[in-house]
Amino acid sequence: MKYIVSICLVFVLIHGYAQERVTTFGLQVKPIIPSTLLRTGATSLNQNNADYVVDHLPGYSFGGVIRIGLNNRFSVESGISYVRRNFESSVQHYDQLFSDTVGYRIIGYEIPVTGLVFVRLSDQIYMNTAFGLAFDMFPSDVSNFNSAEFVALGTRTGIEGSNIFPWLKVGLTANVGFEYRTKEKGYFYLGASYHRPFGAIYDVVHIYDRPGAFDKATLQLSGNYLTVDFKYFFHEEPKEKKVKRDPDTMPSWMKAGN
Repeated sequence: MKYIVSICLVFVLIHGYAQERVTTFGLQVKPIIPSTLLRTGATSLNQNNADYVVDHLPGYSFGGVIRIGLNNRFSVESGISYVRRNFESSVQHYDQLFSDTVGYRIIGYEIPVTGLVFVRLSDQIYMNTAFGLAFDMFPSDVSNFNSAEFVALGTRTGIEGSNIFPWLKVGLTANVGFEYRTKEKGYFYLGASYHRPFGAIYDVVHIYDRPGAFDKATLQLSGNYLTVDFKYFFHEEPKEKKVKRDPDTMPSWMKAGN
């Protein structure tokens, strides 16, 4: 397997094709897709004969992105996006014959910094892979008190689960996709991304309180998600390369020392 990966990397490095000296701005929309893959699905806990489950529901992300072409193989992308993660917490208590469900959303802002490598498939179609870091910022804690007997309280965990910068998390982001480039109308991009913070983003405390029964259970939200990516980059012309003139062809008044 490691030999296959090495061959693929060599192929990408040899045939990679970014746009040198091109800096362009774009817009992106990324629907969030719940999945059992890569820990982006439900989280569950059984405690005191009760099942607590947190389901990751569909969400979305949108924002602006800037791409800087470094050379003919590599580019760098960054930007800022609004991210809405939707969740649903439920309890099933077997002794009390009771069940309830509450929903809530977590709003965040994401700043990724990724490196891209391009593979040219045809005159106008390119494939790219990207990998880098993402900085997630969460402005507030969350809660749902719509039910009188079952509530969910979400608290930000901060860096490495501490109280240091509770609004900030750092994670990994990876991407693969295809891009159609036009000469005058910009670039059209379709791909998929995986986002994984280092550690849980929220601790969600579930409190079940009704006559004759009380329980409290805490589940952690990983914050991982998969997306389908739609991007559009505006057309920009490459920056002109500075060319050094031969001193012998320069007028006498431009030569050094005159």
